[in-house]
Amino acid sequence: MEHTTIAFVTSLINATDVGILPMIVNFTFFVAYISMGAAFVFFLAQRNNVAPEYRTALVLSALIVGIAAFHYFYMKTLYAETTLPLLAEDLAKGGANYLEITKKSFFGIINYRYMDWLITTPLLVAKIPLAVAAGRKVGGVITALIIADVFMIVTGFIGEQYVAVPSTHLLWGAISTIGYLGIVYIIFTTVRNMAKDAEPEEQWAYKVMAIFIVTGWGIYPIGYMIPAIFPQFDLNIVHIVYNIGDQVNKIAPGIVVYMAGRQLLERRSPAKEIAGAQPLPA
Repeated sequence: MEHTTIAFVTSLINATDVGILPMIVNFTFFVAYISMGAAFVFFLAQRNNVAPEYRTALVLSALIVGIAAFHYFYMKTLYAETTLPLLAEDLAKGGANYLEITKKSFFGIINYRYMDWLITTPLLVAKIPLAVAAGRKVGGVITALIIADVFMIVTGFIGEQYVAVPSTHLLWGAISTIGYLGIVYIIFTTVRNMAKDAEPEEQWAYKVMAIFIVTGWGIYPIGYMIPAIFPQFDLNIVHIVYNIGDQVNKIAPGIVVYMAGRQLLERRSPAKEIAGAQPLPA
């Protein structure tokens, strides 16, 4: 009964009670949970509407957003039922502890983000060579990408535990970057070479997903460094960026896989026209 009461009271909290940024955080947590849950259903439903070699990649896409939706459900509940009531209570007393509450909330929730990233980001990087895998052996490349990714996430998680010691925090961040650079190197050398003689749809899928690794993933190192460099920064802003970035970086590559696989299937089977299919961008 107590849990139900807290949830009900939380649903009545608005920007007047906690400020606009916490409400935006709460909103983006909820939208991320719903959007990734919807993407999970879509990717699974479309598995048989892509070329056979793309079906594994599309199932991986579904797993990525499905796992993320589960974690986001937990994180949104944690934020709504703990952080918002504490912020409302603090603001009613003058708001002197806003930054302290926000920081404790952020670093409590960040641990669950790393749990999510430890599972989903290796699947994300594995999906890129699978997009150009027709007739090729990619096991070694996928293994190397997963090792580099796990190294990046684990060392980043260790660094987050030392946020109160900025030098140690940033040192582990630098170590974590080694894994990220390894991922970028493999994707733009080995996987790029594999894509040279791939189908046009495969080449397009590779290019777009490789761009996501370089640009979309760039928000996370920035978010990692902010608490150490700017200790008075409102970490609700980082929450918002992470929530939006996770949606883009998890859902969009799956859409790329679906579009490329669908176009490839249509080109191979012109007699079995797929309704609504549009040519891929150049």
